[in-house]
Amino acid sequence: MITQDRSAIMLATQIHQRQWKAVEKYDWEDMRSLYHPDYIYTDNTGTQFPETDTPVAVMRHLHTAFPDVRFSYQDFHSGKADTVSVVEVVCRGTHLGPLGDIPPTGRTVVSHACHVIEVRDRLIYRERDYFDTLSILRQIGAASGR
Repeated sequence: MITQDRSAIMLATQIHQRQWKAVEKYDWEDMRSLYHPDYIYTDNTGTQFPETDTPVAVMRHLHTAFPDVRFSYQDFHSGKADTVSVVEVVCRGTHLGPLGDIPPTGRTVVSHACHVIEVRDRLIYRERDYFDTLSILRQIGAASGR
């Protein structure tokens, strides 16, 4: 049986919480400082990006489209030999800026997401985002359906 090191569990969770605090404060440099030199970001389509500018660009894009975005965290979970942290996030915001080619609609959006990080050498080594793009597009009126 593998024994769990409580400090490793707390480390992954603490790093994850610090990352989200940086996002909330628009502190992109603090966010970048948390990334491992061999960092890879995987977006919700499964595409991998081996550079730290991608997740920062994703968050900047989100903040531009939804400048009043607020995050609520359902829970932080740890696992995989205590080097992984998973958080369930609910994002709420008003579409007041462009979302790619879609002009602002003024509509409120609620989006559920799952965010996963893997820590190595006390830094974020891997990061994965899971969210429903179609739901967001439907809420702003850019896609039809239920």
